[in-house]
Amino acid sequence: MTVVFNAATAANVSILQRTNSAFQLSQKRVSTGKMIFGAADDATRYKMSEVMLGRSRQLDAVNNNVSLALKTLDATDKTLKQMINLVEAAQDLARKAQAEGAAGTRGATSTANLQATTVVGGVAVNDRFSITSDTGETFTYTFLNTSTNWGTVADALNSANIGVLMEFVPGSAANTTNIRFSSNNGKDFKFNSTSDAGVMTVLAGLTSPGTGATYTPANLFVTGTAVPTATQTGYTIAFGGSITTTKAASMPTNQAIASGSTLVFLDGNGDARTFTAGTGETATTMMNTINSLNAGVRVSLENQLGAGIVQMRIRNTNGGDMAIVGASGDFVSGGVLGFPGVQTNYAAPLSSNNALRLRYGQQYDAIVTNLTLLAQNNPVQAGRNLLQGQSMNVVMDEFGGNPINIAGIAITATGTLTMAQGGFGS
Repeated sequence: MTVVFNAATAANVSILQRTNSAFQLSQKRVSTGKMIFGAADDATRYKMSEVMLGRSRQLDAVNNNVSLALKTLDATDKTLKQMINLVEAAQDLARKAQAEGAAGTRGATSTANLQATTVVGGVAVNDRFSITSDTGETFTYTFLNTSTNWGTVADALNSANIGVLMEFVPGSAANTTNIRFSSNNGKDFKFNSTSDAGVMTVLAGLTSPGTGATYTPANLFVTGTAVPTATQTGYTIAFGGSITTTKAASMPTNQAIASGSTLVFLDGNGDARTFTAGTGETATTMMNTINSLNAGVRVSLENQLGAGIVQMRIRNTNGGDMAIVGASGDFVSGGVLGFPGVQTNYAAPLSSNNALRLRYGQQYDAIVTNLTLLAQNNPVQAGRNLLQGQSMNVVMDEFGGNPINIAGIAITATGTLTMAQGGFGS
Protein backbone atom coordinates (compact mmCIF):
# COMPACT_ATOMS: atom_id res chain seq x y z
CA MET A 1 0.00 0.00 0.00
CA THR A 2 1.28 3.41 -0.99
CA VAL A 3 1.08 6.24 1.59
CA VAL A 4 1.28 9.69 0.16
CA PHE A 5 2.63 12.42 2.42
CA ASN A 6 2.36 16.01 1.77
CA ALA A 7 4.00 18.79 3.73
CA ALA A 8 1.06 19.31 6.08
CA THR A 9 0.84 15.61 6.97
CA ALA A 10 4.57 15.39 7.60
CA ALA A 11 4.37 18.38 9.91
CA ASN A 12 1.52 16.79 11.90
CA VAL A 13 3.42 13.50 12.28
CA SER A 14 6.44 15.36 13.52
CA ILE A 15 4.32 17.15 16.12
CA LEU A 16 2.82 13.85 17.30
CA GLN A 17 6.29 12.30 17.65
CA ARG A 18 7.53 15.23 19.69
CA THR A 19 4.40 15.13 21.83
CA ASN A 20 4.82 11.41 22.45
CA SER A 21 8.48 11.91 23.33
CA ALA A 22 7.59 14.72 25.75
CA PHE A 23 4.84 12.55 27.27
CA GLN A 24 7.27 9.65 27.82
CA LEU A 25 9.77 12.05 29.42
CA SER A 26 7.06 13.39 31.73
CA GLN A 27 6.04 9.84 32.69
CA LYS A 28 9.65 9.01 33.51
CA ARG A 29 10.04 12.14 35.60
CA VAL A 30 6.80 11.44 37.47
CA SER A 31 7.71 7.79 38.13
CA THR A 32 11.30 8.48 39.23
CA GLY A 33 10.95 11.94 40.71
CA LYS A 34 13.97 13.03 38.69
CA MET A 35 14.25 15.80 36.13
CA ILE A 36 17.73 14.88 34.86
CA PHE A 37 18.74 11.29 34.15
CA GLY A 38 22.30 11.68 33.01
CA ALA A 39 25.09 14.12 32.25
CA ALA A 40 23.89 14.30 28.65
CA ASP A 41 20.67 15.97 29.83
CA ASP A 42 22.36 18.71 31.87
CA ALA A 43 25.92 18.15 33.06
CA THR A 44 25.86 20.84 35.75
CA ARG A 45 22.55 19.89 37.24
CA TYR A 46 23.34 16.17 37.04
CA LYS A 47 26.54 16.76 39.05
CA MET A 48 24.59 18.73 41.69
CA SER A 49 22.02 15.95 41.84
CA GLU A 50 24.66 13.29 42.49
CA VAL A 51 26.20 15.39 45.26
CA MET A 52 22.83 15.90 46.95
CA LEU A 53 21.98 12.18 46.69
CA GLY A 54 25.33 11.34 48.31
CA ARG A 55 24.64 13.75 51.19
CA SER A 56 21.16 12.27 51.56
CA ARG A 57 22.63 8.79 51.98
CA GLN A 58 25.11 10.15 54.54
CA LEU A 59 22.32 11.89 56.47
CA ASP A 60 20.33 8.62 56.48
CA ALA A 61 23.33 6.91 58.03
CA VAL A 62 23.60 9.68 60.64
CA ASN A 63 19.88 9.42 61.39
CA ASN A 64 20.16 5.65 61.82
CA ASN A 65 23.14 6.14 64.12
CA VAL A 66 21.27 8.66 66.28
CA SER A 67 18.16 6.46 66.35
CA LEU A 68 20.22 3.47 67.46
CA ALA A 69 21.84 5.57 70.19
CA LEU A 70 18.44 6.78 71.44
CA LYS A 71 17.08 3.23 71.54
CA THR A 72 20.18 2.09 73.42
CA LEU A 73 19.80 4.91 75.96
CA ASP A 74 16.08 4.22 76.34
CA ALA A 75 16.64 0.50 76.99
CA THR A 76 19.45 1.31 79.43
CA ASP A 77 17.25 3.85 81.23
CA LYS A 78 14.49 1.25 81.70
CA THR A 79 16.99 -1.26 83.03
CA LEU A 80 18.41 1.32 85.46
CA LYS A 81 14.90 2.12 86.76
CA GLN A 82 14.33 -1.60 87.40
CA MET A 83 17.65 -1.75 89.22
CA ILE A 84 16.75 1.30 91.33
CA ASN A 85 13.49 -0.38 92.37
CA LEU A 86 15.42 -3.51 93.35
CA VAL A 87 17.96 -1.48 95.35
CA GLU A 88 15.11 0.23 97.22
CA ALA A 89 13.55 -3.18 97.94
CA ALA A 90 16.93 -4.43 99.20
CA GLN A 91 17.24 -1.38 101.48
CA ASP A 92 13.76 -2.07 102.86
CA LEU A 93 14.68 -5.70 103.55
CA ALA A 94 17.89 -4.59 105.28
CA ARG A 95 15.95 -2.19 107.53
CA LYS A 96 13.45 -4.91 108.40
CA ALA A 97 16.24 -7.37 109.21
CA GLN A 98 17.98 -4.78 111.40
CA ALA A 99 14.71 -4.06 113.21
CA GLU A 100 14.18 -7.77 113.87
CA GLY A 101 17.63 -8.09 115.37
CA ALA A 102 17.72 -4.80 117.29
CA ALA A 103 15.63 -3.95 120.33
CA GLY A 104 12.80 -6.11 119.08
CA THR A 105 9.11 -5.42 118.76
CA ARG A 106 6.17 -5.52 121.11
CA GLY A 107 3.85 -7.88 119.35
CA ALA A 108 2.75 -11.40 118.57
CA THR A 109 2.95 -13.55 115.46
CA SER A 110 0.52 -16.25 114.45
CA THR A 111 2.16 -19.50 113.41
CA ALA A 112 -0.53 -20.18 110.80
CA ASN A 113 0.42 -19.89 107.13
CA LEU A 114 -1.78 -16.94 106.13
CA GLN A 115 -1.26 -14.55 103.23
CA ALA A 116 -2.96 -11.29 102.35
CA THR A 117 -5.03 -13.11 99.74
CA THR A 118 -6.08 -15.90 102.13
CA VAL A 119 -9.83 -15.85 102.80
CA VAL A 120 -10.62 -15.56 106.52
CA GLY A 121 -11.79 -19.00 107.57
CA GLY A 122 -14.42 -19.86 110.16
CA VAL A 123 -16.33 -16.63 109.65
CA ALA A 124 -20.03 -15.94 109.21
CA VAL A 125 -21.78 -12.73 108.19
CA ASN A 126 -21.76 -10.13 111.02
CA ASP A 127 -18.99 -11.90 112.95
CA ARG A 128 -16.44 -9.47 114.40
CA PHE A 129 -12.70 -9.05 114.84
CA SER A 130 -11.89 -6.46 117.51
CA ILE A 131 -8.70 -5.03 119.06
CA THR A 132 -8.21 -2.36 121.73
CA SER A 133 -4.89 -0.63 122.41
CA ASP A 134 -3.87 0.38 125.92
CA THR A 135 -4.38 3.95 124.71
CA GLY A 136 -8.10 3.16 124.80
CA GLU A 137 -8.64 3.17 121.03
CA THR A 138 -10.68 0.29 119.60
CA PHE A 139 -10.87 -1.19 116.12
CA THR A 140 -13.73 -3.52 115.17
CA TYR A 141 -14.11 -5.18 111.78
CA THR A 142 -17.54 -6.64 111.02
CA PHE A 143 -17.55 -9.27 108.29
CA LEU A 144 -20.25 -8.51 105.72
CA ASN A 145 -19.52 -11.60 103.64
CA THR A 146 -17.66 -14.88 103.95
CA SER A 147 -15.16 -14.16 101.17
CA THR A 148 -13.19 -11.43 102.99
CA ASN A 149 -9.42 -11.97 102.88
CA TRP A 150 -6.88 -11.13 105.58
CA GLY A 151 -5.37 -8.35 103.46
CA THR A 152 -8.67 -6.45 103.60
CA VAL A 153 -8.76 -6.77 107.40
CA ALA A 154 -5.12 -5.62 107.64
CA ASP A 155 -5.77 -2.55 105.47
CA ALA A 156 -8.74 -1.59 107.64
CA LEU A 157 -6.84 -2.04 110.92
CA ASN A 158 -3.76 -0.15 109.75
CA SER A 159 -5.90 2.68 108.40
CA ALA A 160 -7.72 2.97 111.74
CA ASN A 161 -4.41 4.05 113.34
CA ILE A 162 -5.14 2.77 116.86
CA GLY A 163 -1.49 1.97 117.52
CA VAL A 164 -1.61 -1.66 116.35
CA LEU A 165 0.01 -2.68 113.06
CA MET A 166 -0.98 -5.84 111.18
CA GLU A 167 1.55 -7.07 108.64
CA PHE A 168 2.44 -10.17 106.68
CA VAL A 169 5.96 -11.49 107.32
CA PRO A 170 7.88 -14.48 105.97
CA GLY A 171 7.38 -17.57 108.13
CA SER A 172 10.21 -19.64 109.56
CA ALA A 173 9.30 -22.49 107.20
CA ALA A 174 10.05 -22.14 103.51
CA ASN A 175 7.34 -20.59 101.34
CA THR A 176 5.13 -19.63 104.29
CA THR A 177 3.72 -16.30 105.44
CA ASN A 178 2.58 -15.37 108.95
CA ILE A 179 0.51 -12.51 110.33
CA ARG A 180 2.20 -10.31 112.93
CA PHE A 181 0.39 -7.86 115.19
CA SER A 182 2.71 -5.30 116.73
CA SER A 183 2.43 -2.08 118.68
CA ASN A 184 3.64 1.07 116.96
CA ASN A 185 2.94 3.33 119.93
CA GLY A 186 4.77 1.37 122.62
CA LYS A 187 1.57 0.15 124.28
CA ASP A 188 0.16 -3.30 124.87
CA PHE A 189 -3.07 -4.30 123.13
CA LYS A 190 -5.90 -6.74 123.53
CA PHE A 191 -7.95 -8.96 121.22
CA ASN A 192 -11.40 -8.22 122.58
CA SER A 193 -13.75 -10.96 123.75
CA THR A 194 -16.34 -9.80 121.18
CA SER A 195 -14.11 -11.23 118.44
CA ASP A 196 -15.51 -14.43 116.98
CA ALA A 197 -13.81 -17.55 118.32
CA GLY A 198 -13.79 -19.12 114.84
CA VAL A 199 -11.81 -16.18 113.42
CA MET A 200 -9.44 -16.14 116.38
CA THR A 201 -8.87 -19.90 116.10
CA VAL A 202 -7.42 -19.33 112.62
CA LEU A 203 -4.78 -17.09 114.23
CA ALA A 204 -3.09 -20.04 115.92
CA GLY A 205 0.09 -19.67 117.96
CA LEU A 206 -0.36 -16.16 119.42
CA THR A 207 1.55 -15.70 122.67
CA SER A 208 1.75 -12.99 125.33
CA PRO A 209 5.28 -13.01 126.80
CA GLY A 210 4.45 -10.63 129.65
CA THR A 211 1.50 -12.54 131.08
CA GLY A 212 2.20 -16.11 130.03
CA ALA A 213 -1.55 -16.58 129.58
CA THR A 214 -2.64 -19.58 127.52
CA TYR A 215 -4.22 -18.75 124.16
CA THR A 216 -7.46 -20.77 123.97
CA PRO A 217 -9.83 -19.05 121.52
CA ALA A 218 -12.79 -21.29 122.32
CA ASN A 219 -12.76 -20.08 125.96
CA LEU A 220 -11.65 -16.46 125.52
CA PHE A 221 -13.92 -15.30 122.68
CA VAL A 222 -17.60 -15.43 121.80
CA THR A 223 -19.16 -17.53 119.10
CA GLY A 224 -20.65 -15.35 116.40
CA THR A 225 -22.37 -12.24 117.72
CA ALA A 226 -23.18 -13.55 121.19
CA VAL A 227 -22.68 -11.42 124.29
CA PRO A 228 -19.42 -12.35 126.10
CA THR A 229 -19.79 -14.36 129.28
CA ALA A 230 -17.90 -13.53 132.46
CA THR A 231 -15.14 -15.98 131.53
CA GLN A 232 -14.77 -14.79 127.93
CA THR A 233 -12.30 -12.00 128.67
CA GLY A 234 -10.31 -11.80 125.42
CA TYR A 235 -6.53 -12.06 125.09
CA THR A 236 -3.96 -9.37 125.90
CA ILE A 237 -0.56 -9.10 124.19
CA ALA A 238 1.72 -7.70 126.91
CA PHE A 239 5.46 -7.46 127.48
CA GLY A 240 5.59 -5.64 130.79
CA GLY A 241 5.67 -7.53 134.06
CA SER A 242 2.37 -8.71 135.54
CA ILE A 243 1.19 -10.14 138.86
CA THR A 244 -1.93 -12.24 139.26
CA THR A 245 -4.02 -13.04 142.31
CA THR A 246 -3.77 -16.59 143.59
CA LYS A 247 -7.46 -17.04 144.32
CA ALA A 248 -8.51 -20.46 142.99
CA ALA A 249 -12.12 -19.58 142.20
CA SER A 250 -13.31 -17.06 139.64
CA MET A 251 -13.51 -13.50 140.90
CA PRO A 252 -16.76 -11.67 140.10
CA THR A 253 -16.71 -8.02 139.09
CA ASN A 254 -18.66 -7.16 142.23
CA GLN A 255 -16.18 -8.91 144.55
CA ALA A 256 -16.29 -6.90 147.79
CA ILE A 257 -13.06 -5.53 149.26
CA ALA A 258 -12.83 -4.88 152.97
CA SER A 259 -12.56 -1.19 153.83
CA GLY A 260 -9.03 -0.15 154.74
CA SER A 261 -7.32 -2.90 152.70
CA THR A 262 -4.24 -1.47 151.00
CA LEU A 263 -2.14 -2.40 148.00
CA VAL A 264 1.20 -0.61 147.46
CA PHE A 265 2.79 -1.01 144.03
CA LEU A 266 5.25 0.67 141.69
CA ASP A 267 3.68 2.33 138.67
CA GLY A 268 5.00 2.39 135.11
CA ASN A 269 7.44 5.16 136.00
CA GLY A 270 8.81 3.38 139.08
CA ASP A 271 6.95 5.59 141.58
CA ALA A 272 5.18 4.05 144.58
CA ARG A 273 1.38 4.14 144.49
CA THR A 274 -1.02 3.15 147.26
CA PHE A 275 -4.60 2.02 146.82
CA THR A 276 -6.71 2.02 149.98
CA ALA A 277 -10.17 0.45 149.77
CA GLY A 278 -13.03 2.61 150.94
CA THR A 279 -16.46 1.58 152.16
CA GLY A 280 -18.36 -0.46 149.59
CA GLU A 281 -15.28 -0.98 147.42
CA THR A 282 -15.51 -3.75 144.80
CA ALA A 283 -13.16 -5.24 142.24
CA THR A 284 -14.73 -3.02 139.56
CA THR A 285 -14.35 0.25 141.50
CA MET A 286 -10.76 -0.68 142.38
CA MET A 287 -9.90 -1.29 138.71
CA ASN A 288 -11.53 1.95 137.63
CA THR A 289 -9.66 3.93 140.30
CA ILE A 290 -6.19 2.57 139.46
CA ASN A 291 -6.70 2.64 135.69
CA SER A 292 -7.88 6.25 135.78
CA LEU A 293 -4.48 7.26 137.20
CA ASN A 294 -2.95 6.70 133.75
CA ALA A 295 0.26 5.83 135.56
CA GLY A 296 1.47 2.99 133.33
CA VAL A 297 -0.35 0.30 135.33
CA ARG A 298 -3.57 -1.48 134.38
CA VAL A 299 -5.75 -3.79 136.47
CA SER A 300 -8.19 -6.18 134.81
CA LEU A 301 -10.08 -9.41 135.28
CA GLU A 302 -8.68 -12.07 132.98
CA ASN A 303 -9.35 -15.71 132.21
CA GLN A 304 -5.68 -16.38 132.86
CA LEU A 305 -5.60 -20.09 132.19
CA GLY A 306 -8.22 -20.14 129.48
CA ALA A 307 -10.13 -22.67 131.54
CA GLY A 308 -12.92 -20.62 133.09
CA ILE A 309 -11.07 -19.21 136.12
CA VAL A 310 -11.19 -15.41 136.11
CA GLN A 311 -8.50 -13.72 138.19
CA MET A 312 -7.38 -10.17 138.81
CA ARG A 313 -4.17 -9.15 137.09
CA ILE A 314 -2.08 -6.01 137.50
CA ARG A 315 0.49 -5.26 134.83
CA ASN A 316 2.98 -2.62 133.74
CA THR A 317 1.75 -1.12 130.46
CA ASN A 318 5.01 0.75 129.83
CA GLY A 319 6.89 -2.49 129.26
CA GLY A 320 8.79 -2.42 132.58
CA ASP A 321 8.75 -4.65 135.66
CA MET A 322 5.67 -4.94 137.89
CA ALA A 323 6.30 -4.79 141.64
CA ILE A 324 4.03 -5.05 144.69
CA VAL A 325 5.88 -3.58 147.67
CA GLY A 326 3.21 -3.85 150.37
CA ALA A 327 -0.27 -5.18 151.06
CA SER A 328 -2.79 -5.47 153.87
CA GLY A 329 -6.31 -6.73 154.45
CA ASP A 330 -7.89 -8.52 151.51
CA PHE A 331 -4.81 -7.96 149.31
CA VAL A 332 -2.45 -10.18 151.33
CA SER A 333 -1.80 -13.76 150.30
CA GLY A 334 -4.84 -15.79 151.27
CA GLY A 335 -7.17 -12.78 151.17
CA VAL A 336 -10.21 -12.58 148.91
CA LEU A 337 -8.05 -11.00 146.20
CA GLY A 338 -5.04 -13.08 147.13
CA PHE A 339 -2.03 -11.24 145.65
CA PRO A 340 1.07 -13.32 146.41
CA GLY A 341 2.67 -10.82 148.77
CA VAL A 342 5.64 -8.56 148.12
CA GLN A 343 7.23 -9.52 144.83
CA THR A 344 8.49 -8.31 141.45
CA ASN A 345 7.54 -9.82 138.14
CA TYR A 346 10.04 -8.92 135.45
CA ALA A 347 9.25 -7.72 131.98
CA ALA A 348 9.62 -10.10 129.07
CA PRO A 349 12.23 -9.27 126.44
CA LEU A 350 10.84 -7.73 123.29
CA SER A 351 10.40 -10.23 120.52
CA SER A 352 13.01 -10.67 117.82
CA ASN A 353 12.73 -13.23 115.06
CA ASN A 354 16.06 -14.58 113.87
CA ALA A 355 14.32 -16.95 111.47
CA LEU A 356 12.57 -13.97 109.95
CA ARG A 357 15.88 -12.11 109.70
CA LEU A 358 17.29 -15.09 107.82
CA ARG A 359 14.38 -15.04 105.38
CA TYR A 360 14.90 -11.32 104.80
CA GLY A 361 18.59 -12.05 104.19
CA GLN A 362 17.79 -14.73 101.63
CA GLN A 363 15.51 -12.32 99.77
CA TYR A 364 18.24 -9.67 99.92
CA ASP A 365 20.76 -12.08 98.36
CA ALA A 366 18.29 -12.92 95.57
CA ILE A 367 17.97 -9.22 94.78
CA VAL A 368 21.77 -8.85 94.63
CA THR A 369 21.92 -11.68 92.09
CA ASN A 370 19.09 -10.18 90.03
CA LEU A 371 20.79 -6.78 89.96
CA THR A 372 23.92 -8.21 88.36
CA LEU A 373 21.86 -10.25 85.88
CA LEU A 374 19.86 -7.16 84.87
CA ALA A 375 23.08 -5.29 84.07
CA GLN A 376 24.49 -8.23 82.12
CA ASN A 377 21.31 -8.76 80.09
CA ASN A 378 20.49 -5.13 79.37
CA PRO A 379 18.39 -5.48 76.15
CA VAL A 380 20.23 -3.09 73.81
CA GLN A 381 20.64 -3.26 70.03
CA ALA A 382 23.87 -3.79 68.10
CA GLY A 383 25.51 -5.33 71.18
CA ARG A 384 26.44 -2.05 72.90
CA ASN A 385 25.69 -2.74 76.58
CA LEU A 386 26.54 0.46 78.44
CA LEU A 387 26.05 -1.33 81.79
CA GLN A 388 28.89 -3.72 80.97
CA GLY A 389 31.53 -1.07 80.26
CA GLN A 390 30.94 -0.92 76.50
CA SER A 391 30.94 2.52 74.87
CA MET A 392 29.55 3.95 71.64
CA ASN A 393 30.17 6.97 69.39
CA VAL A 394 27.22 8.92 68.04
CA VAL A 395 28.01 10.71 64.73
CA MET A 396 25.86 13.82 64.54
CA ASP A 397 26.67 15.06 60.98
CA GLU A 398 27.43 13.60 57.52
CA PHE A 399 31.07 14.67 57.73
CA GLY A 400 31.76 12.38 60.72
CA GLY A 401 33.44 15.12 62.73
CA ASN A 402 33.22 15.61 66.51
CA PRO A 403 31.20 12.52 67.39
CA ILE A 404 29.57 12.25 70.83
CA ASN A 405 31.16 9.51 72.93
CA ILE A 406 28.92 7.71 75.44
CA ALA A 407 31.09 5.83 77.89
CA GLY A 408 29.64 2.79 79.63
CA ILE A 409 30.42 1.42 83.08
CA ALA A 410 30.62 -2.20 84.17
CA ILE A 411 27.97 -2.44 86.90
CA THR A 412 27.82 -5.27 89.43
CA ALA A 413 25.83 -5.36 92.66
CA THR A 414 28.81 -6.43 94.75
CA GLY A 415 31.24 -4.00 93.13
CA THR A 416 29.72 -0.81 91.78
CA LEU A 417 26.74 -0.84 94.19
CA THR A 418 28.87 -2.03 97.17
CA MET A 419 26.32 -4.68 98.10
CA ALA A 420 28.99 -7.26 98.76
CA GLN A 421 27.78 -8.25 102.26
CA GLY A 422 25.52 -11.23 101.79
CA GLY A 423 22.28 -11.26 103.73
CA PHE A 424 22.18 -15.03 104.28
CA GLY A 425 24.95 -15.10 106.83
CA SER A 426 24.43 -11.67 108.40
